[in-house]
Amino acid sequence: MIKQLCNNFFKLNRKKIFKLKVSISLVLLLSILSGTLTAYAENIHTVNIKIDGNSKYYRTGDIILSDFLEKNNIKLGEKDIISPSLDFNIQGNDTIYIDRAENITFNIKGEGSKKFVSNAKDIQSAIVEFQKETARSFKLAEGQNPNNKLNNNMVINLIPYTEKINTSNQEIPFQTIYVENANLELGKQIVKTEGINGLKEIKIKEVYLENNLVSSSQISEKVIKQPINKVIEKGTKKPVNIVKTNKGNQTYKNKFTMKSTAYTAGPESTGKKPGDKGYGVTASGMKAQRGVVAVDTRVIPFGTKLYIEGYGYAVAGDTGSAIKGNKVDVFMNTVSEARNWGVRNVNVYVLE
Repeated sequence: MIKQLCNNFFKLNRKKIFKLKVSISLVLLLSILSGTLTAYAENIHTVNIKIDGNSKYYRTGDIILSDFLEKNNIKLGEKDIISPSLDFNIQGNDTIYIDRAENITFNIKGEGSKKFVSNAKDIQSAIVEFQKETARSFKLAEGQNPNNKLNNNMVINLIPYTEKINTSNQEIPFQTIYVENANLELGKQIVKTEGINGLKEIKIKEVYLENNLVSSSQISEKVIKQPINKVIEKGTKKPVNIVKTNKGNQTYKNKFTMKSTAYTAGPESTGKKPGDKGYGVTASGMKAQRGVVAVDTRVIPFGTKLYIEGYGYAVAGDTGSAIKGNKVDVFMNTVSEARNWGVRNVNVYVLE
């Protein structure tokens, strides 16, 4: 009897224990589900997609921007611009800017229409972009403002033009340089270095609009070969002039060919006799004697040492009313010597 009661008691407790376990499991499951839903709710973000200035808001649990765009079927064209970048981490309350490229048409004169996609802000920028992609050059037709804003489905009229680069070579003339040479006689020249022209390369850009030349300009100049200047040495050394005398060679600095006469100290030449005042004294104060000659002091100054052909060494120490210009009157001791001298042309050397 007692054994039967114990068995019934344990059976009753096992049922309670099972119910208790089921209750605990349900409580735990509900807690887990509640936590998961709370965590999921906490990871949902609001994102503002602003396309060409128009906003649209999305709720998402995506973290990477590229994943979000793919799931929401937001596609980007080749030239669309998005900011921030596709690898941006979404954090909530973010604004994503998408700038759609414009579909435009270039109407090219003589060629027809070309479709083009550009994200440029104005017409001129779109033309520059088009030129880069086609490796060609175009000019905006008249009647359109290059600064106008680029709009979708805009038609832009262009005129094609071509540029040609012509290359030519031109000579660079050499210069002539003179250099003094103290060892070369005055008046003489020696070519030390022959001059050689240089060479330069010049590039000219020509612009043709509808096969008509509209502009030409030099864009570069490059020296290919430097010119070699011609060098000429000029002599500065005064020449050494030598005259042979009865006492050997004598250097001189100047030479005159003069008409020569002769005079004495007597009355036949000077009008003075011995004992007269000034007799035997020259105009310079020198004693009248052989070797003293009369000259025109405007040509040869007093005191100049001379060598006179056929007469010998002399000094300019007298003048005379008839001695003007290239004339010289040589002194003789006697009248007969003076007469024998007569009138003749002589070389007069001005000595160093």
